[in-house]
Amino acid sequence: MDTIDESRGTVADTLDLDVAIARHATAEFDDSTSLADAGLESLSLIRLAVEAAADEDAEIDATRLVDIHNIGDLKVWLRELAAAAAGAQES
Repeated sequence: MDTIDESRGTVADTLDLDVAIARHATAEFDDSTSLADAGLESLSLIRLAVEAAADEDAEIDATRLVDIHNIGDLKVWLRELAAAAAGAQES
């Protein structure tokens, strides 16, 4: 398992994004479910992004939210945030 900080472990580190998303969703979902149908609001998306980045000081490009239409898109974005955070911590 790739970990950014093994003592903290993050959602994106374990790639168990379904579990993280389920904590914020109000309905069942799969990768093709729209964010609205899953019951995810913008505040929930930002909270998920902060969890994935695992760094309170990480910059999150909220303008990317307009390109996220379904759970699959959300997972891609969260993985990108985690990868960027990992790269920043290695620098």
